[in-house]
Amino acid sequence: MKARSFILIALALLLSACQDIEPEVKTVQKPQPAGYTAVLAVYRAGHTYYEYTVEDSAVVLMLDDDSRVRLDISEIIFEDCSKTAPKVVAFDKDNMYMVGGESIDVMRDINLKDEDAYPFYVYFYNEGFHLRLSNSNHIVIRYQEKVLPHEGPKALPIIYLKTDDGKSVTSKVDYKPGTIEINDFDHKFWDTDVFKSKMQIRGRGNSTWDPWGKPKLPYMIKLEEKARLFNLSNDKSWNLLANWVDKSLLRNRVCFELSKIVGMSWTPRAVPVEVYFNGQYVGLYDFIEHKKVSKERVNINVDAGDMYFEIESNMDEPVCWETEHGHPIMFKDPELPTEAQQAYAKQFFKDFEDALWAKNFQDVYDKYIDVDSFINYWIVEEFSKDVDGNLRKSTFLTLTSGGKLEMYHLWDFDITLGNCDYYGDGKQPWEGWWVKDQNGHGRNHGWYYRLFMDPDFVAKVKTRWAQVYPQFKEFYNQIDVMVEEMGEAPARNFQKWQRLNVYDWPQYKITGSYQGEVDWLKENYRKRLDWMNTNIAKL
Repeated sequence: MKARSFILIALALLLSACQDIEPEVKTVQKPQPAGYTAVLAVYRAGHTYYEYTVEDSAVVLMLDDDSRVRLDISEIIFEDCSKTAPKVVAFDKDNMYMVGGESIDVMRDINLKDEDAYPFYVYFYNEGFHLRLSNSNHIVIRYQEKVLPHEGPKALPIIYLKTDDGKSVTSKVDYKPGTIEINDFDHKFWDTDVFKSKMQIRGRGNSTWDPWGKPKLPYMIKLEEKARLFNLSNDKSWNLLANWVDKSLLRNRVCFELSKIVGMSWTPRAVPVEVYFNGQYVGLYDFIEHKKVSKERVNINVDAGDMYFEIESNMDEPVCWETEHGHPIMFKDPELPTEAQQAYAKQFFKDFEDALWAKNFQDVYDKYIDVDSFINYWIVEEFSKDVDGNLRKSTFLTLTSGGKLEMYHLWDFDITLGNCDYYGDGKQPWEGWWVKDQNGHGRNHGWYYRLFMDPDFVAKVKTRWAQVYPQFKEFYNQIDVMVEEMGEAPARNFQKWQRLNVYDWPQYKITGSYQGEVDWLKENYRKRLDWMNTNIAKL
């Protein structure tokens, strides 16, 4: 009897204890919004979205595989934070969530799985669709620009740039380590499918480098090892030109073709490419040989005493000075010349200018300069009406040991051929002398102003113009070929950077379409060619 009583008491105590244990309860206070499970699956699959809309109390994401996913937001907090910061999320002493300082009817439970949690606050911010869940998890579906499919028999090469830290480039002085991959499966310019290399990258340019005002930036790339990319020169150093202001995306390559026609000692070669930076499409660029002393570029012997100079008003190299007649000179190579080299160079430029302004200058100045190179330089710079070409900026000369000054190569043509609004001469872009009559100090100054006072120099200009004019005229028809070569790349560029109806300094004219930009370039080319041909004959 006693044993039976003990058993009954034990059973009673056990039953009482079980009544005190509460069953496990999921703490989703509300039904999950329609579409949440699908959105969670999209996140777990690693999809990105390229566009979104808000329609009928729902967010619709267009995904990278062109499918759509829809999330009902009628019962949850939703914001588009593209122009503001998201609200602060916290929880109170009762473990209830607070959004922006206001309590909401959602309890925090870190034991919930994502599929059982409630998305109480969703928002778009910093190129992502964010979901704050009731289990304290924060998931983000990333935005990725949609690139139109390539069209045409041969697509442009695609360059993928990645920095090791995944962050942008903000300096044009300090390099960042990273990698470069070039895909050219259509063999547009060479026979290589894929090229990969470690690299270092920094910004480049003067007015073109503005990481706060111009989101499409130019870059300087240094490969780990030399490579003959696109069958160009074998080198480590390369540039990517953004052509932000030149909305034709053509002017640099057009003028480099003119450089070849006049026969400069070296013409930088460039090919059009499309570029991704850290996974984001950044547009159509010119991939171009960097200006530097090397056997396949500026082929001089610095070790033997040759020198490479730049005329640049910024005067941002370690050794620079301004000549007596107002031309800012900088040492490019050697970058740190000896005192003897500096003295020799400064004296040489002084002797040249003294000879050029001497009473009998016609007989003596050619001892100091390669006259043919000065004429070839002038023809391209004057024809393009390069606002910087009046011996003020981006002009490169060499001085060989015991030799003469040579205009060795040309550079920087994005604000030429009708794409500049600050000439200040009151003329149409295709009219008027620009390089001939002035330098950075104004009109009736500078080397060319004086050179054109020599009848022999003028005669040589006329002879050289007569030789190159037919080729300039014939090249006009190649502009359309260059456009065709780029296929749909310009359309993708301006899908990314919607600037065709926006003024970007120092544009002369806003055309509103890519074809309009090409037509404006061609109009200036044709009219400038006619003006030059007529007025050179009158010199």
